[in-house]
Amino acid sequence: MIKSRIDIINLLDAYLDAQFEWNYQFWMQGKEWSGERQATYSKGIVLGKFHESDASTMKILKLGVEDKALKHEIRLDIERDIKGVEWLAQFDFRYQNILDSQRRELEELHILSMDEWIAKNCGYLKEDFSKMSCSEIRVLIYLYYSFKNFNYEREHPYCNDVGKLETIYKAVLGKQSQFHKYGIIPIDENRELLSINLPRIYDKTINRTFFTKNVPLRLLQKISEMISEGIIGDFAVRLLNEPGYEGKMDVEYFTEDVERGKVFDFVDLGSYSVSKLYSEKYENCMWVIIDPPNITFEELCEDFDIYEDMVITQVIHLQYVIEHEKTYITHLDHEYIFYSIDEYERRLIDVTQKGEAQARMKSFKIDHARIPFDRRCKVLRRDEEGNDLPLENEQFLCYVLECYFKHKDLLKEYFQKI
Repeated sequence: MIKSRIDIINLLDAYLDAQFEWNYQFWMQGKEWSGERQATYSKGIVLGKFHESDASTMKILKLGVEDKALKHEIRLDIERDIKGVEWLAQFDFRYQNILDSQRRELEELHILSMDEWIAKNCGYLKEDFSKMSCSEIRVLIYLYYSFKNFNYEREHPYCNDVGKLETIYKAVLGKQSQFHKYGIIPIDENRELLSINLPRIYDKTINRTFFTKNVPLRLLQKISEMISEGIIGDFAVRLLNEPGYEGKMDVEYFTEDVERGKVFDFVDLGSYSVSKLYSEKYENCMWVIIDPPNITFEELCEDFDIYEDMVITQVIHLQYVIEHEKTYITHLDHEYIFYSIDEYERRLIDVTQKGEAQARMKSFKIDHARIPFDRRCKVLRRDEEGNDLPLENEQFLCYVLECYFKHKDLLKEYFQKI
């Protein structure tokens, strides 16, 4: 009897490999899969494996599953969908019906028996249930929802698992490499950054392409330009935890107050200061710590993200030098910080409180750089109707912060002097 995901973890991991193969067919435009097999997998990996009578799947179907485990996986999926649709419904009333339906499904999950809930809400799978026992149907639904959740968690921006990359790179990159220290892959003469949609790198030493993670395309394009100009010496980036695709795939898919401190000014460089800016809601704030030769920006939000019972914040950290009255950024990185609830409550008032619930997770890291502090980049923006606005010249550091931080108003206020 299946009691939790742990009991089927090997099967879920095998499904991930199949999901990766399916994604590869997308990029290869189905060249290696027949039309019949593509149709079989059109409803997803779990049902595809079931229809192919995959031995491991058919064996698991015989085990049965506890109500508690089944209900848990369904609830996770519905609650996640509700959270997404709630946001969309704020801007488009057409999503309200979908939201109402999802809320009804969640309410019924607590009221009805599991068999009653399946009969009422899984009619779209009716054809797949033919010649199956009630117990097998329950397990198939459990596999369907648990894999959706498992896949979502492994692809989640805050998931720091690099197991599949470790298998590939443990013999390629040394123990002193950025990968073994921070889980990020260096771009050098062996690995090329392809800042196209979707962004990726090509590693010629193993002839494989990997997609990047947690760095927006438009930021990677600016970084790529500076690498070409020679003002960024070393760059490393986080990748999706996948085994990579064979060959080089370079086809593109088509009024707030300053509560503490003062607004940013070049005069502040070289002296210690702490600023805390807050928005209309006091819980939305940005801390700026200048401690020569470092500047650290951390954003705290009222609607903070929760991941595995941890509160997530974002930090942009840089180092700088001043030469002949001109300031240069020599190091820049982005990290996610993981706080326990108690740590986060203390962090709201104490700048020295660290988040130690989990190791920090870097998205990218720039070293040995000489980026002028007043370096500007052209930025394309659109109005509320989606129309292109004239190109703007924005300071590079502001642009990096804007790519990640939610509260643009605080950024604008802090940098208004520059």
